Amino acid sequence: MAAINILWLVLACIGSYLFGSIPFSVWIGRLATGTDLREHHVKNPGGMNAVLTYGIKLGLPILLLDFFKGTASIAFLDHIFALDYFIAVDGSNIWHSLATILGPVCCIAGHNYPVWLKFDGGQGLGVYMGVIWYLNPIVFVFYSVAMILVMVVIKMNLRIGTMFVLFGCIVLIMFVQINPPWTMMPYNRFPGMPDFLQLKQGVILTAMFLMIFLRAAQAIFKKKQTATWKISKTGEQEFE
Repeated sequence: MAAINILWLVLACIGSYLFGSIPFSVWIGRLATGTDLREHHVKNPGGMNAVLTYGIKLGLPILLLDFFKGTASIAFLDHIFALDYFIAVDGSNIWHSLATILGPVCCIAGHNYPVWLKFDGGQGLGVYMGVIWYLNPIVFVFYSVAMILVMVVIKMNLRIGTMFVLFGCIVLIMFVQINPPWTMMPYNRFPGMPDFLQLKQGVILTAMFLMIFLRAAQAIFKKKQTATWKISKTGEQEFE
């Protein structure tokens, strides 16, 4: 039984990676405009650069598709691994915990290091947004508003501002107890976990944070434009 469950978990991780690695921004952008967004602006095949390069009409749907990657991956694993087959005699379900933690991480890994683009992809923020919307809409609103504040109002460097906001999301999701009707998380909590402390959600966000941090560190080390991008005081793009 354990061997079969491990196989299911491995397949879930591989499937999440391949799903996350679909480069919607590159494929759709080329098909619709003949332009490769990796040659423009921050030269990043992510949703934000799709909006900058293609405009709202085409860029926003691409951004939503990246968002969908995160929501679809966590939703599928949340429900599949909540089936009675994976529940132990004592009522615990370690497979659900492992799948819902590793699945989103693998999906972000696929987005950041897509096999179709020679492992050079986006930042993973669109996927991250899709996951937190599924887990806790209040935290999703916090993330969206906080990112607007740090980028547009405070005009902070994208990488630095993102790290602050992601850390705030980790703290917030552990204490804001909201269970959307579409999630199976409340029925598959960590054993002995207090009701007010949503530890599993916090672990999921922490794991995704580490993957996004790794991508950010690599951008800084390679001195990519995405590592220094910010909005200047005049409202224009600025690369420090």
